[in-house]
Amino acid sequence: MPKRKSQKFPAYQTQQLFFSPAFRSLKPASKDILTMLYYNIDMASKTKNGKYTPCITNRCDIRLPYEEITRYLGYKDKAIWTAFKEMLSNGFIKIVKQGGGAKGDMNVYGITEDWRKWEPGMVIREIKRNSKRGWQAKTNAE
Repeated sequence: MPKRKSQKFPAYQTQQLFFSPAFRSLKPASKDILTMLYYNIDMASKTKNGKYTPCITNRCDIRLPYEEITRYLGYKDKAIWTAFKEMLSNGFIKIVKQGGGAKGDMNVYGITEDWRKWEPGMVIREIKRNSKRGWQAKTNAE
């Protein structure tokens, strides 16, 4: 992982998320990559009535290139693609911006809470291929 300033609130992965059926059904590669995505979350604190409340400052601006996943976790492109499809399907992430073929152009992901609605056999989001361009569709959860 690149050198980062220590986070004030180190994790977004809660106990409720960890024991949810949506997370428990993920394959090991998907769990690893989702955890890596969560480590790219920047959290700040807001003061409300004298209490500190953590909030995500980059909820819809998370970038995680395949090369970085391969370098740190050792997964190949096909396993990474399958993991992202599974995380979309279970409602953990959404694609905010579809990356292209240009150098440095990558997908921008957003963190969602749709995993709370997920049930076995349900598909929250999926990537559908349309010739050379892909697009994302939200299917069941609204």
